[in-house]
This record gives sequence, C-alpha cells and structure tokens, in this order.
Amino acid sequence: MRLGDAVLIIIIALVALMFLVNPSLNGLVLSGINYVINHVINGTTNIPTLGIGSINGPCSSWGLVNVSLVDGESLFIEVVNGSYVYLLTNSQLRSWGGGPGAPGNYTWFSSVPGIYVVSPSPGNYDLLVCGNTGIIYRVLNYTAMGLAAYYGPGYGNITTNAVLGFFNITNAYIENSTGAAAPGFSLQLNAYVLIRYGGNYMVHWVQDALVVVGDQYWFQGEMDVVNYIGSSRNLVYEQGRCVLGCFETPMAGLLIITVNSTGYGVVINYGYALLQLGNETFNPRINWFARELIPIPNATAYIITSPAEGPYGWPMDTEFVIGGPGNGGGVEFRRLNAYLSLLYWNGTSWAPYPITYSFGISTGEYAVNVYVLPIGPSTVELVIGHNNYQELSGG
Repeated sequence: MRLGDAVLIIIIALVALMFLVNPSLNGLVLSGINYVINHVINGTTNIPTLGIGSINGPCSSWGLVNVSLVDGESLFIEVVNGSYVYLLTNSQLRSWGGGPGAPGNYTWFSSVPGIYVVSPSPGNYDLLVCGNTGIIYRVLNYTAMGLAAYYGPGYGNITTNAVLGFFNITNAYIENSTGAAAPGFSLQLNAYVLIRYGGNYMVHWVQDALVVVGDQYWFQGEMDVVNYIGSSRNLVYEQGRCVLGCFETPMAGLLIITVNSTGYGVVINYGYALLQLGNETFNPRINWFARELIPIPNATAYIITSPAEGPYGWPMDTEFVIGGPGNGGGVEFRRLNAYLSLLYWNGTSWAPYPITYSFGISTGEYAVNVYVLPIGPSTVELVIGHNNYQELSGG
C-alpha cells in the first residue's frame, strides 16, 4: 500500500464515520425489510408481450447492419429519439430495396424510445435504422441474470441516493464456472453514480457483491471495474460447525449502496446484512464494510438509472444480478432457486423499480441456464432453464 493510499483511507474513515454509524440510517434501511420479504413470497404479476405495429418512417438517411442469431439468442436494441428501427429478413430487405419509403414488411419495428428485446427465429437478419442511427444494439447469448432497470416512466431518468437488493438463496449447486480457481458465482448490485460540480460532471460505475468461491463467501466493493475498495470475510465455527463465512443455504440478506455528498467530497458506502445462513438466523444489522471518497467538495452526487450512454458504451442501468465469480467468468448451475428484489430510496420510502428486465449488461460476468420468473414489482425468482431475455414489468 502506498503512503497516499493510507492517508486516503484515514480521510475516508474520518469523513464517513458519523454517517456510517448513524443509527437512523440503519433504521431507514431496515424499515423496508419486512415489506420486501412479504413481497418476495406473496407478490404476483404478469409478463407483458411486445406488440408489433406499422408506421411509415423517414428513411431518407439510414444505416444497416447484418445480425445473425442462433437458437436461444435474442437481440438487445435501444431505440432513441428520432429513430425508426426495423428488423428485416433477407427477403424483406430485398422487397424494400432502399429509398426514403419505409419497408412494408418486417419482422419487428419500433419508433418509440425504449429498451427492447427481440427474439425471432434463428437466422440471418438485417437491422435497419432510419433517421437517427445512433442506437445501441447487442446480440444476447449469455449475460448476468436477475433484475435490471434501464430507465423510468416515459423513458426518463430515476435518481436516488441509495439502492438496495434483497436476496434469498434457498438452493444453489454449481455445475461449472469460470473466472476463479474453484467453482463459484457472484450476486452483484451494480449502479452508476453521477457527480456534478462547477458545470462539469463525471460518472462512476460501482458494485457491491456477494462472492461465493468453493465453500467460502465474502462481500466486496468495487468502483470502475479495476478498483477493489474493500472486502469482508469471516470464518466462525461453533463446536466444529461453520456458522459464518462458509456458504450454506438458505442464505438471505441484502446488499446496499448509498451516496452522500459532503463538504469534503462524495462518499460512496457499501454495506450488507445477513438475515439467515443455513440453520442460523441473525438480527438485521447493516455492516458498512467499504467506502470510497471522491474528493470533490460540495458536489452534487446521486445514483442514476438512465437510458443515456455511460462510460462503457451501454445505458446507465441499475442491476441486481447473478453471474460468474469474477474476472469476466461465467457460472452454470445444476440446481438453483433464489429470490431477488431491487429497490431504490424515493425520498420517503423504499420503492420497486417500475420497469425491469431479466438481464444486466453492465458487468463482465455472466450466467448460463438461469431462468427469471417475475413474482412481483421489481421482484423475481431464479430457477434452472434457458436464459430468458425479456421485459419483466412496466413499459
């Protein structure tokens, strides 16, 4: 550790101490736990279907890209303002022939801004974008699976100073994984922090993760992919039996990230709480295990969920997802049953994200053969099955 790093850690501790040990914050966080637990078990919802309409769009300027899809793959498309987006088969493209008139036949179309997941039959397609060609697209084969919010109602932003992910893993048996020496997986709470100061702004990507490798688990915080800023691993045995630090199911708890703007700078706090581990239950208590100080005094900072492109070329989403144990790795489960719920602080209470999807794209880790079932607003169950890339709620 460099001397500068040691000094920074001391400064972080001094600046953040009162915030982190404030009992009212723990009370604030824990006030929503009973709601979330009940919501996970009792909530229900329906899966909406994506409709296909017809419209004549301006194609005097257009871009075209070939997309090849195999069985099980879907297409992620972000339609932006002023874009008319068509997915065409080769015959549909030949029938259109180019020019300012919109195609008369197509496999899928939208001119309404938003995030779309299109799952046609396997084959070769042409993605035609008329008007504003600055869309984002990606073939989805394997990504992290769970819950992700990409925007709010009306394709707008959602801002908050705290996000929380509740989890209850009742069964998990790993078939295989990559990214670590031993089999493992991670449960990740991922978000973007926007900092405004003096007419300028910067964006940071942050992560609070539960990591399971072999028979051990720990929690770790991260910022901007390469900066690990803290971890906590505890191995506690009672009469030779592991009660804390060894992964056992059921395992229930929460991950939380908060952002606090101070006169000294922006403080990002990473925490967790354990409610159950195997046969052991614990009193709810937030453990603030890591923090990061961004030394910009009197800045305005918040967690943002936005369709705007972030520093890594994707929309600035907020995710609570399961993937490989690290280093861009993946995981495949032989057995899996887990409940996840993603909430944000709306100023007065913890609220579910109104529009959610079954996959996250702001992490390098991925999951294979994980099916996401919506069971309530911003709440899902994860089971074994082909990855399903879809909108879960809202729209």
